[in-house]
This record gives sequence, C-alpha cells and structure tokens, in this order.
Amino acid sequence: MSYSDNSGSICVVCGAGETGIFVIKELVLHGFTVTVVDLDPDALERVTDLGENVGTVLGNCLTDSILKKSDLIDAHALFCVLPDDRSNVFLSLSARRINPELEIYSVASDISAERKLKLVGARRTVNQDTAEGFRISNEMIRPNVARFLDRIVFAREKTEGYLSIEIGKGCPSVGWTLKKLQLHGNTGVVIIAVRRRDDSYVYSPSGDFRLSEDDSLICFGTEDDRESMKNLLWSSKQDRTDRWRRLRDILGK
Repeated sequence: MSYSDNSGSICVVCGAGETGIFVIKELVLHGFTVTVVDLDPDALERVTDLGENVGTVLGNCLTDSILKKSDLIDAHALFCVLPDDRSNVFLSLSARRINPELEIYSVASDISAERKLKLVGARRTVNQDTAEGFRISNEMIRPNVARFLDRIVFAREKTEGYLSIEIGKGCPSVGWTLKKLQLHGNTGVVIIAVRRRDDSYVYSPSGDFRLSEDDSLICFGTEDDRESMKNLLWSSKQDRTDRWRRLRDILGK
C-alpha cells in the first residue's frame, strides 16, 4: 500500500506510554514522519524500533525549548497523550502559541478536561473512559458490528479499511453527481457517507448526490482504490464527459 501523500507531514507525539505507542504505530503505518517526546529514555528506546521515520527527543514536552526541538514549528499535527489532563491542557496551550496552524489531538479523562482542551485549541479530544465503555458494551449489544469495526480499525496488517478522500478547491468533479461519476463501478469503492463543509454528514448518498467543494468522501476500500478514486475525481471534465457519452452509447444500443 502507498501512503506517499503523507511522507512529508511531521506529527509530534508527546508521551510514549501505551496510548502513545498505539498512535505512533498508526501514524507510521500511514506514512507520516513522527517525532516522539518523552522524559523516559527507556520508553524512547522502544519507540525507535517502530520504524525508520520515527525520531525521538528526550526531555519535558511542557517546556518550549523541548517542543521546538521536536520540529513542532513545521509539524502538521500534535498528539497529546500524557498521563494527566492538566499536562495535556498546558501542552496544547504552549503548542498553539508556537505553531498557530497546528492540528492538536488529545486524550482526556473527563468532560471538564475536554472543554478546556477545546478552548485552548485542540481540534479533537478522545475521552478514554467513554471510548472504552462504548466499545465494551457493544461487544454484547452489537457483537458482529463491534468485531467488524475492530477488524478494520485495529488490524495491524490492513488490506482494506476506511478511506477519506477530500474534494478540494479546483477539483473538476465539483458539481457532478455520483451517478455520472460512476465511482463504485470504476473503482469498486463503497461510499459510506459524505462529510459536508458545515460538518454535517450525508449517509449512504444516492446517485443523485452532487459533489461540492470541501466535501469529504468516507469510503470503504483499499489504498489502491484511493489512488483510483483520486485519478477519477481529478481527471479532466472532458475526459469524464467522453467516458459518460461512450457508456451512454453502449447502453443505448
């Protein structure tokens, strides 16, 4: 699988505990360059075995000098996975001051901490107790769904899974319907939902759904399918018009 789109993106992970290790593995799997900051030299030594794109900084990530050593100024995202909420809040605040464009993601242990993290600029927070409670209860309530999600989200060797494909500015597919684009027929990708610019979702969009700028297609497929989708979505309007006419001619015969 190719994740070349992420090869130039730096992610900083503060905290090399169990949660941090999982985050690092996922980022490495998807081709990101990762810098890990922790006070424990033994923890950092274990991290270096996770991939050649993993770098380490030994020190207290709550100090600006250490954060700057971690390439935070040029980073795409910061993951705050320290063991206590107060540290994660302070880290988010410091990081936002150093890099105002940074995307910040953090764990939180309670609702109060989630609110504070969002106030200081965290893009998304994950409440560990809520996430774990939801997951374990669904093992009984919806066991087949829970196991399916575990398989595609937590499998270490992924051949297929969820994909997110952005419809960016200038994309020639803007204004086209899914029926005309024939995305599933041409790529095999299943479109599960579309995230709109206002953060609303359209689930199981019909063939009459018309793409808009800043839409995000949430799909199920392989990484090769992602490349096929991008090639189709970004092909010239004339190329797609010609293909549509040929298909119409064939069906009309």
